[in-house]
Amino acid sequence: MLNRFRIVILSCIFVSLANFSICISITGAAQQGSAQGIKENTIQPVLTVTPKEIDFGSIGPSEGLKGSFVLINSGSRPIEWSVSGPDGWTLMETQKLTGVLRDKPENLKIHISSLKEALHEDAGKSKNSYPVQMTLDTGNRLVSYQKRLTSGAHREMLKLASNGVARNIFVRFKLVSAGSGPVILVDPVRVDLGVVRPGEQAARRVKVTNRGINTLKWGAYVQENPNTGSPGKRGRYISFQNEDVQGSGVYALPSHLKDVMELSGKWTEHNGYPAGNTSHYALKYRFWGTGISVFFSVEPDGGDLTAYVNEKWKNNQACHAGQKERAECMVVEGLTHGLHTLTILSKGSHVMIEGVGIYGKDAMKGNPGWISIFPDSGTTTRETDFVNIMVNMHNAGSGYYEENVVFDSNGGQSVVEVSFEAAEGAVSKSLDVYRYAAGPDYLYTSNPQEDAGIIEARGYRKQGIAFRLFIPGTPGTIAFYRWYHPGKKVRFYSYDRQGEGRSLKGYTFEGTIGNIGTSRLTNTRPLYRWFNPATGSRFYTTDPNGEGHLKKGYRFDGIAGYVR
Repeated sequence: MLNRFRIVILSCIFVSLANFSICISITGAAQQGSAQGIKENTIQPVLTVTPKEIDFGSIGPSEGLKGSFVLINSGSRPIEWSVSGPDGWTLMETQKLTGVLRDKPENLKIHISSLKEALHEDAGKSKNSYPVQMTLDTGNRLVSYQKRLTSGAHREMLKLASNGVARNIFVRFKLVSAGSGPVILVDPVRVDLGVVRPGEQAARRVKVTNRGINTLKWGAYVQENPNTGSPGKRGRYISFQNEDVQGSGVYALPSHLKDVMELSGKWTEHNGYPAGNTSHYALKYRFWGTGISVFFSVEPDGGDLTAYVNEKWKNNQACHAGQKERAECMVVEGLTHGLHTLTILSKGSHVMIEGVGIYGKDAMKGNPGWISIFPDSGTTTRETDFVNIMVNMHNAGSGYYEENVVFDSNGGQSVVEVSFEAAEGAVSKSLDVYRYAAGPDYLYTSNPQEDAGIIEARGYRKQGIAFRLFIPGTPGTIAFYRWYHPGKKVRFYSYDRQGEGRSLKGYTFEGTIGNIGTSRLTNTRPLYRWFNPATGSRFYTTDPNGEGHLKKGYRFDGIAGYVR
């Protein structure tokens, strides 16, 4: 459906079209294409750099700060690269820094320091200028550049030349006449503790660092709220971070997202989050609610990003994203409460997807003492402090909870949003699955609104509720997938993404319709599958007799799983 449009964007503009949902496009032109069929060009070498910009903060006399860029080869052939220092800086060596990038990521380290001695002994130098040295290091070789700069903020560009597309990277810093004060930085600023059940604990670690000079003194506490227990209209935050792949350069789905999220294309990772590179890539995320927003950050050279829900566009909302800072963009709200699919497409973007906010459940406040913080205070100069935030699930009803943990310091304040969902113990919510029939095909869906186009176009007849599946994330369950064969005009359903050993040639993957039990859970029953060899059609029912389909040429084809 996206093939019909080409949208030219300067920063972040939404386009509203009839019968569509909503689009977020950032810096560039949204190209023709869709999530399905996106392919990687692994023949040509492609140089990817993350991050695209490093902010070093303040640098006083005789002080220095270090950072690192990660170079990644997204193609299959080696990349020969070289880096040039900023314009106007003097190279202290005879040759600039070069290297060959193969299949493993490589770190380009950078050290910026304000020198004690002037670069030249000219008496006429301004008292408000300082000699600055920038050192680039790959571990095997380093080069240095020098320049006299005035006090204040600076943003310098380095040029990476290669046979895998040229890149520009940036460094920011502020020169000060005296040692600057401490500046607190807490990361991440949003914490997703997932689903917590009665009697369980969940914890997450955040980092506290000092972006300034001198000693940072900090303390942390849960923000008091006089309206404890009252709901708030905020979306439930779901993080996409995978700490297991942090620093590897390649993103992979964490285990708790594998049933609800799919990736196409070659994703890199930044601090454990999925990051887009220069190739086509796509992300699909299935959620249960009435709306969704996306948390992301855009790199300086931008790119194209499109986000929509249920293959449609509907509302038009303003979206403003900075060149670098994290932002939240509302994709759509006001949907019918049910199972929906978010799709994010991009071509040539440099964007990190932090997570999503899911609307449809009001956030509750917990009881005093339900969140513990340790350590809850500390001091830091250049080291990193790790702080554990833990929730103890006791005396809390089921629902979505959110609290703010405040970090106060002599270098400013930072607030961390902490959220989790309290489960109902052994009771799990279920999805009504409706059955529609058209010829030999049976369409099973938990969201008739999302499948309305299919139902109307092919003249399906509604036959009522066939069974009930579980919502994603229910323990003991797994996603129940759906495929369609346009030639035979029949569908196949299975919890095995590979089709349980059956040939899926000619079938088109249509996603999931909910979660199904892989073993006999409390208050569940088998879902029987019946197969008609003459038509290739399959019929699913909880009736062990197949609702009379044995007389229609069907034969028993096993148990597809366990449902309600």
